[in-house]
Parts: sequence; structure tokens; C-alpha cells
Amino acid sequence: MTEFRVPRQRGPVSMVLPYAMVSHGSGRRMLSLGQELTIGRGAGVGLRIAHQPADDHVSRLTATLRTLEDCVLVQNRSVTKQLVLRPLVGAQRLLEPGAATTSMPFTEFFVVVTGRFGREYAVHVDVHDLTPDLPVPVADPERTVDGTAIDLTTQQRRLLAALCEPMLTRTGAQAVPATYRQVGLRVRCSAGYARAVLRRLREQLAAQGVASLVAFSLEKVYEDFRPALARWAINSGTITAADVRALDARA
Repeated sequence: MTEFRVPRQRGPVSMVLPYAMVSHGSGRRMLSLGQELTIGRGAGVGLRIAHQPADDHVSRLTATLRTLEDCVLVQNRSVTKQLVLRPLVGAQRLLEPGAATTSMPFTEFFVVVTGRFGREYAVHVDVHDLTPDLPVPVADPERTVDGTAIDLTTQQRRLLAALCEPMLTRTGAQAVPATYRQVGLRVRCSAGYARAVLRRLREQLAAQGVASLVAFSLEKVYEDFRPALARWAINSGTITAADVRALDARA
């Protein structure tokens, strides 16, 4: 799939705030606050996809988008088909039939539907004018998401940043935690050393009550904790794009 950026609307439309712009092919819809848009193959939806030619693997009613005060609510309206929210950068979200998610924190993303033979239909959603330009909060790197004090060493922070780098710089299937080998190459250490340090960090966080990491108890010692550790680091604000850039500064 070729991803593209839709030009921002100018002129009188930009005076209607707040709004979201939804585009697919030559179709474009503007959603003001509180409005809802239906998407799918059927003739009665607000924005049609997969109908020229008809792709019967796509539901007639695939999804609805509703503008809230600071984001868009995306709901999978298909009975049997999955839906993907794919940001320009970062991990995509998979929506099972009937599931819903908000677009936060993304201001631009694609709603992706997979048709027959793996063909992807991407609906571009731009909510820059829906989301107010507020100062980006600066997370306290010494605290977890639940307020528990965390004391990271310089090496722990660098290894954690390398682990999270693909999730902060890539999109789609590539936005996954780095492997231990990739972490080691990035920070110039062995894969075994990277794994040992990150494992001790995970144990430290679990001991301090970080819920997503407590789940890795003794009977789950062989499970891969990298995704949970990386999600905690990013969601808590412990690791940001600035930490990734700092890896290059010391390379």
C-alpha cells in the first residue's frame, strides 16, 4: 500500500473549527464536531470503498468515525472482518469486529481495511484541526505511569531507548520492539548483555508494582517480555523520541 498525505484544506473550510478531514481516492468528507461518517462498500454509506470494482471481502458497512472534542472515535462495524488504525509513525491498532478506539494521541492516521487477495483499502484521516495545539506535556523520566519512583541508570535508559526505537520511528508491522541483537548493535554491546540488563529492569519494575510487568511471574519466565516493557516505557513517557535521538549523539 502506498501511503500518502492529503493536502490541507484552505480557504473558507478552514474557518469551520473544529473538524476532521477524511479522504479516500477522490472522495473527501469534512466532519465537524459531533458528526458521524459511515465507511464501507455499500451504496448507503457516507464514504464508499472497495466498490469499483466490487470487493466482496469488504463489508458493506465497515466502520464509523465520530468526531469528539479532541479526537475521532473509530468503530469497527463489520460482523466478521478486522480493521486496523495505522498511524504515520508508531504501532498500529487492530480492531476486532464491534470494537472501537479513539485516535488519540495521533493527529493523522489511516483506517485500513483488507480485501480479497490481501488488497488494502486505506482511508486517510486528518484531525489536526480537531485537536487543539496544546503544549506537549513533559513526562518525568524518574516516574512510572502509576507514580512509582524509577531510578534508571544511563545504560538502562540507552538499552530501553534502543528497544523502543522501532515503535517510535516506524509504522505498521515494522513498529515492534527491537530484538536483543538489534539492541546490542545499536548500543554496541552483546545481545546477551542487552537481554540481561533489560530482564533485570523488568524485574525491578515488576517488584515496584508496574501492573503490565507484574504479569510476568515465575511460571511465565520463558515468555517474551519485550513488548510489555516497551509499551510501558512509551506509554509512561519514560522513553521518548528524544531518547532515541540521543543514541545517535553518542554513537
